[in-house]
Amino acid sequence: MPDATVTPAPAITKPAKISVNRPQYSARLSAAILLAPALGLCAVFIFIPAILAIAGSFFTFGITSRAWEPAGVSNYARIIADPIFWTALRNNLIIVVGSVVFQVGIGTILAAILDRGLPRASTVFRTIIFAPMVVSAVAVALIWQVILDPNVGALNAIIKSVGLTPPQLGWLGDPTISIWVVLMIACWQYTGFMMVLILAGLQGIPKELYEAASLDGARGLKAFRHITLPSIRNVLIVAMLITTIGGFKVFDLIYATTQGGPANATQVLGTYIYLQAFNLGNMGYANAISVVLLTIAVMLGWLQLKSSRRA
Repeated sequence: MPDATVTPAPAITKPAKISVNRPQYSARLSAAILLAPALGLCAVFIFIPAILAIAGSFFTFGITSRAWEPAGVSNYARIIADPIFWTALRNNLIIVVGSVVFQVGIGTILAAILDRGLPRASTVFRTIIFAPMVVSAVAVALIWQVILDPNVGALNAIIKSVGLTPPQLGWLGDPTISIWVVLMIACWQYTGFMMVLILAGLQGIPKELYEAASLDGARGLKAFRHITLPSIRNVLIVAMLITTIGGFKVFDLIYATTQGGPANATQVLGTYIYLQAFNLGNMGYANAISVVLLTIAVMLGWLQLKSSRRA
């Protein structure tokens, strides 16, 4: 009987699973759905009003008027010839430069003191200095109006007690010093925010750098100059840009303290836009000033975004 050879049956293998990559459009759709609410709010409260302001700057109309009369570029020509506009712009520049120098400068010094000199009491002092920031600008203005009151104000009482004479027209009523007084109030309120921002940057510097520098004899101001400032350069740039943008957008503090007076001495672009639009009814001219302010804000915002990307 011949030998029978049995051929084994081939093994049955399961088909390999085919991995299907998630379509890119699905991820884009998810991102679009998540961004839709924010984009909708930006469109309603930022983009559409900005487009209407740009369009309205080429017309002449009142706050309750439905008839828009074409004005061409006459509103912008009026800006060039308007001395109050240039006064408001100058006051904005004063607030910007003063805020950068005092808020960022004093904030850097206070942050360095809390970071290196008072590590244990840092939380207490940081809370005290930051406290004015959480108070609304209107409340700050009311507090300082009481302090600066020429009749019952505490500041005049202190000045008289040391034999000095306070301003006869009052701190907020003298056109020669009122803008500087408002600048002082703004610095008092926002220096704490700059301090906290810069302190966060200081706490990110490795302590080993200071230890290595101390071995080379770099201590105190020398270490602050060669180690601290270069290490927080990007933080300081962002702080200065935030302060600059805030200086151009200032409105509530000025309006609550002086409303742009006396004699337009504290008028800024924000309060001047409000004056032209709602008090004088020149909506077209107010829109033109708003476009100028919008252009400045967009340029500063672009600088801030560019600086943050470099950081």
